[in-house]
Order: sequence, then C-alpha cells, then structure tokens
Amino acid sequence: MAAEKLLPMLLLAACADEPRPAPPAEPAAPATPAVADALAIEARDTQGVVQWIAAQRGKPVLVNFWATWCGPCVAELPDLLTGTRAFRQDGGVVVTVAMEQLGLDLTVDQAVAKAGAKAKELGLDVPVLVCTDDEMTTIRRVLGVELGGLPQTLIYDRAGKLVRQHEGQADADEFAALAKAAAR
Repeated sequence: MAAEKLLPMLLLAACADEPRPAPPAEPAAPATPAVADALAIEARDTQGVVQWIAAQRGKPVLVNFWATWCGPCVAELPDLLTGTRAFRQDGGVVVTVAMEQLGLDLTVDQAVAKAGAKAKELGLDVPVLVCTDDEMTTIRRVLGVELGGLPQTLIYDRAGKLVRQHEGQADADEFAALAKAAAR
C-alpha cells in the first residue's frame, strides 16, 4: 500500500542531509520553518517537501497542495485556516505546498513570488512550501501517494503515517474533521 511506503521514506528523509535536533522552546530560524513563523515561504523540491514533513514527526500534520491558478484551491485556503485553528493551537502542524510550476513555464523565483503574493493576500499564517518539481509523476513517486487534481490534502498522524487523503475543495468543517483525524 502506498501509505505504508511513505513512513520509511519519511524516516529516511529525516535522516538525510543534516541532523534535526528536537525543536527548542523558542521559535528558531533553521532551514525548516517554525510553525510560529507567520508566513514562512520557501522553495523545495518534492524530496525537500518530504523532509519538511518528516521533521515534524511527533506532531499531527495536515499538508494542503494548491496553486494560485487553481480557483477551488484559492477559495478553500481561508477555510483551511478557520477549520484548523484549534488543531494548530493544540500543536498540530498545517503546511501548504504551492504547485506553481506544475505545467507552467515559471522560474523558481517567479513561482515563489507568485505563491507568496497570494499567501499574503489571503492572510495565510502557516508555512508555504513552493514545490519546484513540475511533474506530477515525480511528486506521486516521491510521496508514495496517488495525487489526483488540486486541491489535495494529506493527513499524517504523529508517527508520520498517512491516515487520510482528501481530493477537492474542502470547507472549514471538513478541514476540522481532517485535522481531528490527524490528531488521534
């Protein structure tokens, strides 16, 4: 099963590149953005997205894939914030992954600028990773999941196991239910 393949990949990814110590009590400014960082925006390839998720182990994580050119994606982002507010206050992690380069001829800098401008416009207060891979097959292979269309939300439990996947636009109540599934 694809979800079962993801946990070992997440654990290996967490061990790659650099050691990641337990987060300090105060927000730090490492390469991995802190949840408390109001608008952390950074470009990462799919492997980097996996590493970011793996660095959150021990916390439930909700990962939302979106793009500025995707109407339903942009429409659901305010509901994502509203529906996960309690989850985030209780230590859950929400991260958005902007798929700006998917099928578009943008440089990484252009993609980051475009996603950042939209995130600021919408008042996002969760980290925004801008995926630099432009092939869904790469993303599917590295994440070990079947990503369909956007928007797409993946829910990981504290052990880093994919527990739920939601395709399509969600409202605040649906995001709250997804967050609850991650926090179990």
